[in-house]
Amino acid sequence: MGAYDNLNELQFDVMREIGNIGAGNACTALSVLLGTTIDMSVPSIQLLGFEDTSDYLGGPDTEVLGVKIDVTDDLEGMMFHIVNKRFAERIINTFYEKKLESFASIDEMDSSVISEMANITSGAYANSIATLTGLLVNIGTPNQQANTVKEILRIPLEAFAKAGDKILVVDEQFIIDKEQITSNMILVLENDSLKKLFEKLGVQM
Repeated sequence: MGAYDNLNELQFDVMREIGNIGAGNACTALSVLLGTTIDMSVPSIQLLGFEDTSDYLGGPDTEVLGVKIDVTDDLEGMMFHIVNKRFAERIINTFYEKKLESFASIDEMDSSVISEMANITSGAYANSIATLTGLLVNIGTPNQQANTVKEILRIPLEAFAKAGDKILVVDEQFIIDKEQITSNMILVLENDSLKKLFEKLGVQM
């Protein structure tokens, strides 16, 4: 069994708090990038299995854009942004007008904008973890892939199989210019990194 499968209530509360703080900082960073005020409701943070995560993200056959960013240095893992079409379109249209018919129509400039969004919001999460723990937490270069939810979720699960079948899903509800837009971020840490994180926070594992 992986470490994520065995989290007790206190450990999950710690992960939930990390998700809350990270989401708040990500919202602030996104606001700066877009040059507009962004509000955010309290994020929903859940620990879900593969099938439940697929359903939560709209079903296994739903087309999404997955943006993978590795977590490096003192902690090893990855953040995975699950970007739906409307969220991608809203981010792109902050900088130039474009109707996003499908993810197949994303060009190099669109991809660059989305990568920058993922980079700054992931950086906000990483900085939150570093501040809370005193650990050195850095992130890698964003890597995008458009596919179904089912196929996108295979990437973090196969890369960190020892962490178990559970995934920490942060559901962010942003309000941009009075429109509510959903974004989801998945955080997976390998077992030793999760233990190190809890140790730094004084939580037994």
